[in-house]
Amino acid sequence: MEDKKFNPEHRKKLNDPERLEKLEPGKIWAFIDYKKPERIIDIGAGTAFITAALGDLMPKALIDAYDIEPVMVEEMRSNLPEYSRITPHLMADNELPVEDEYADVVWLINLFHELRKPHLLLKEIKRVLKPNGKLLIIDWAKREDACESGPPLEHRVDEATITSLMVDADFSNIKATEEFTDHLGVVGTKL
Repeated sequence: MEDKKFNPEHRKKLNDPERLEKLEPGKIWAFIDYKKPERIIDIGAGTAFITAALGDLMPKALIDAYDIEPVMVEEMRSNLPEYSRITPHLMADNELPVEDEYADVVWLINLFHELRKPHLLLKEIKRVLKPNGKLLIIDWAKREDACESGPPLEHRVDEATITSLMVDADFSNIKATEEFTDHLGVVGTKL
């Protein structure tokens, strides 16, 4: 990740309840369309605020929440209950320390625009997904009318670019939506 990455000093704003109104966890989960996942990976989990809201919709799934910033991992550890189904982890760029075919679902929420080499992370995600596993990318829409919050327009990535990178990484059944207020969503399947 490079200079357009999120500054961890601003992490408190990640816990703003208004984020749930714009991202609508129920709508996100419906878009993923995966029945009864057992293991989920959240990459770029930040404070795990959105992770926890989505986790409430799948109460039996175990969630590994990854971030490259140690301060974010510590924030997750201090905010999550002691016996949470969400486990915080520190990760290196484009490397998930889990075995092949580990997860049913992987999601990146408001992270894709920060990636310097997204093709490397997509390759790693494909490795850790089980067959028929789903990858969900939710990111800031690249539209002038969606720039009230989030990164500047020039840091955002459009749907066509995300979809093309997912095709290059050999994901199938790729679908996109702009149903979210200021965001776009793309989901694909590992066959």
